[in-house]
Amino acid sequence: MVILFLLLAFYLYLSWGCTLGVDVKCFDTTPGGGVVWSPCSYDGDVEIEPEIPLNWGWPGREGGKFTCVAGGRVGNKTYVVFTREVGLIMLNDSPFSERDTVRCYCARHFCITVAVPAAIGLASAVLVVDVDSGVGYLGIKRGLHEVVENGTELFTFLHYSHVVFGNDGVYLALRDVWVVKEIAGDHISNCFYVVKVRLDRERLRLGRPLYNTTGSFLKIS
Repeated sequence: MVILFLLLAFYLYLSWGCTLGVDVKCFDTTPGGGVVWSPCSYDGDVEIEPEIPLNWGWPGREGGKFTCVAGGRVGNKTYVVFTREVGLIMLNDSPFSERDTVRCYCARHFCITVAVPAAIGLASAVLVVDVDSGVGYLGIKRGLHEVVENGTELFTFLHYSHVVFGNDGVYLALRDVWVVKEIAGDHISNCFYVVKVRLDRERLRLGRPLYNTTGSFLKIS
């Protein structure tokens, strides 16, 4: 009886906080079109509620802030797209800390310890914000690995040309954007966390319309 109680207590410890409890919304890839805007700028803070414990700070690239990628008009609304680097643990490509990832992985697979490869990958948090309502959609996109001519390795993320502002929503020329509902859980493709976003509109500067385009996009609306 004592052993069963100890095992239950240990399991509860491992599983504590693993379920994120954040609403998730999924979107479809669809033909669409609209206007590509030039890069925006923003030098203020971006606050997200509920706070999601992503791996924002990691060795060699501590902290960092959200960077404004593109901002434009969708009908009579203003939308802005931000990005921010996230470190990935090479265990289920987890965007959370190594400690939480291992703990929650063991809660799911009933292990006591697990070896985690030292390698860390790069991903980008993609945040689409309806500035007027403060509603945001936050997803994860793994970085694209490139090697330039001199052999230097680069990781590329979201670019303003990947964002299209249509009449009925924001279109993203991205694939494999995902979230998880619990730490060390399975990826859910083309889905985003639904969050409340606070930012200082006085510090936001939109770009300008550049050109029209059409294609197959992930539609955020």
